[in-house]
Amino acid sequence: MDVSLLLWPVAALLLCWLVGVHARLKRLRNACWLAVDALDRGLQSLLLVAKEALDRPDPATKAHEVLTVAALQLSLSLKTMKGAKLMTGREDEAQAVSAQWAEMSGAWELFCGVHQDIIEAQALQELRSAWDEAHNHALFAKTTANQAMQDYNAALQQAPAAWVAGRLGFVPATPL
Repeated sequence: MDVSLLLWPVAALLLCWLVGVHARLKRLRNACWLAVDALDRGLQSLLLVAKEALDRPDPATKAHEVLTVAALQLSLSLKTMKGAKLMTGREDEAQAVSAQWAEMSGAWELFCGVHQDIIEAQALQELRSAWDEAHNHALFAKTTANQAMQDYNAALQQAPAAWVAGRLGFVPATPL
């Protein structure tokens, strides 16, 4: 009878510990999802600036086509990211978003370079200013998301949580 009296408090303590580990990992994973959502909003604002630039009645150039394709590809990559598939531990989705973002930035620079004589200077300066603001917001969101994912991944590898995290359904996040 003494063993069963001692076993119940130990079992209750282990259960409380397991609930605490689960709650901490869930909170850190939710922080990752919120940070990815903020990154999505930042990249969506870049897409809005690109759309505004592409809606101008200027003559269509190769730069229009390159920017349109880059914006479409980034938009498709964002749909993958928005579905929280970055939390699967697969690196290809994170690399795709980063690559599409870099391609979009290059297409934007090409567009601005080609259209500096076509679009009036004031309008082009406003577009560049809007782009820089959205780009800085997205860079900050990317840094925040990467930090949140590093914190989450570190928590997954810490001694007590590492023993049960896989069984509880927690997988590492892939930073961008």
